[in-house]
Amino acid sequence: MIFYLVTPLILILSSSLGLIINPSWSISPFIWVFVLVPIIDLLLPYLNKDDLELKENVFHNFSILIVLPCILFLIIFGLYIVSNPNITILAATALGAAVGMSGGSIGITTAHELIHRQNKFMRGIGVFLLVLCCYGHFRIEHIYGHHRKVATKEDPATARRGENFYFYFIRCVINSVISSWKIEKNILERKNIKTLNLQNRMIHYFVLEFIFLLIAYLVAGINGLVFVIFHSFVSIILLEIVNYIQHYGLERKKENGRYERFTDLHSWNSRHISANWSTFNLGLHAEHHQSASKPYPLLSQEEKAIEMPANYSVMLVMALIPPLWFFIMDRKIDNLKTI
Repeated sequence: MIFYLVTPLILILSSSLGLIINPSWSISPFIWVFVLVPIIDLLLPYLNKDDLELKENVFHNFSILIVLPCILFLIIFGLYIVSNPNITILAATALGAAVGMSGGSIGITTAHELIHRQNKFMRGIGVFLLVLCCYGHFRIEHIYGHHRKVATKEDPATARRGENFYFYFIRCVINSVISSWKIEKNILERKNIKTLNLQNRMIHYFVLEFIFLLIAYLVAGINGLVFVIFHSFVSIILLEIVNYIQHYGLERKKENGRYERFTDLHSWNSRHISANWSTFNLGLHAEHHQSASKPYPLLSQEEKAIEMPANYSVMLVMALIPPLWFFIMDRKIDNLKTI
């Protein structure tokens, strides 16, 4: 249980080293995520508790709630550091990318957990974390779009077989914004409210993100803007590359105008222990789509129909090398036909 607190904090600490010591230490979170975490996962067993053993307590909520002040510290302290006239734009870029490793790996992961909660305060924290990554609209698209259309061609966040990550990323980011605006527009229309209205949450997110960027510029000038932009860019890339690997090549069949029910065959599951500690069981994705509001400590750790061939860190690197990705994953998809 303690590891759901300690492991994310290690990444946050590694992201802060460039700010505390020297910008050259900005490589630290990348070494932790892409070198040390895979090694740890090779040495440790998979998550394997029986469903009856799973429990949730106050400590689990504390582990996710502490993420917001940690991310705020990284951003505020980061803006203070880059406001120094001796800090170059290149250094501000490196520091922003380092902080973005925590923003994407932990900040958005925590936001993903919280926007599914029934408690309005918890959802608000989740949205705030998304706004800090300039990706507030994800709340609408993910809840009302992705969870309904996952593993179909109508879902921007589901990667088609043969689609490389780079093409997917551009398509997904653009279509996610368009889709979330349409979703919010339809919600407002059902309430007889005009789209261009202060009740439009998309407008809220855009305004808050603009204010955030403006504050960054006023505090630290162009360095502050570069710092926040690269923090957000790395965070968004990490989010969307995770979306890419979670449903790549999987598709629900459509019969009589309706898609089949979501099953374990429509999500790549991962029970690698360290990666799940770091991301609040994000790898236990198959059950998440079947029970979206279930808190992360209660997600089933039992083996699912299809599992990722490696932990998240390795899968992320594979996705960035399309020939390697297709060679491994397309073969696994072909093998699914025998299931």
